[in-house]
Amino acid sequence: MKIIAGKNKGNKLKYLKDGSVRPTSHKVREALFDIIMENIKGAFLLDLFAGTGAVGIEALSRGAKNAVFIDSNIKCIKTIEKNLEITKNKPFAVVFKKEYVQGLKILERKKYLFDYIFMDPPYNRGFANNTLMEISKLSLLKIDGIIVVQHHKRELINSCFGNLHLIKQKKYSGSLLSFYKYVPSE
Repeated sequence: MKIIAGKNKGNKLKYLKDGSVRPTSHKVREALFDIIMENIKGAFLLDLFAGTGAVGIEALSRGAKNAVFIDSNIKCIKTIEKNLEITKNKPFAVVFKKEYVQGLKILERKKYLFDYIFMDPPYNRGFANNTLMEISKLSLLKIDGIIVVQHHKRELINSCFGNLHLIKQKKYSGSLLSFYKYVPSE
């Protein structure tokens, strides 16, 4: 697994070889950044259910200002930290070993506001809908912020969660990327 573009292009990332984590594929990461590239420079990104940290590190490589990584698995946390060291992005990152709900509440208490939230929860277990519902209750996304959810193509997720509205979907093999935008109440 390698960084695709930017200052860390070609850097090989560590990953868990035990099959416990499904890293975001090269193809999906490339497609994601093709879509959001024009706005990634200087952005603040949350990589939720971060796994290897590949999406957040790719964002930092392409010019994001800072990234926060949340995962509940200690092996993933250690892998993310190694990958941040390999790419020399540790000064631009914060890593939390937390369950997603607890992690999101900590970020709100610390008054974090993100341009992008990327989440790749375990497939077909209800995490996508539950996490979007949690995020909709919290103040974590900037007004023009975008949430990108990677989920299985057959997993049904709602089109609206409070002020979060589905604006587009892109299919890649067995995965869908669903894009949500914060739409303030009138």
